[in-house]
Amino acid sequence: MNHSTDEPELSNLSAKARNSDLSTFLGRIALSIGALPLGGYLLGLLLERLWPGEVSWALTLLLLSLVLGLIYLWLWMKRDIWGDRGE
Repeated sequence: MNHSTDEPELSNLSAKARNSDLSTFLGRIALSIGALPLGGYLLGLLLERLWPGEVSWALTLLLLSLVLGLIYLWLWMKRDIWGDRGE
């Protein structure tokens, strides 16, 4: 392997950040990790008021929306590897 000592090798995340507009990059992370789980939690609180039970709707929807957000972010990060560059 012939690595240049001038520039360190970039991880996939740093390469994605370099090739993407910063506001788009941070917006997708904020949507995936912040807004989507918050929305799931708030929806869960509403469902707990409508249908109380043993299972916490808020925690269930919080975890589900967090997992979905992370899957969305992972798929967006892997987009370059699959060759799908259209945005």
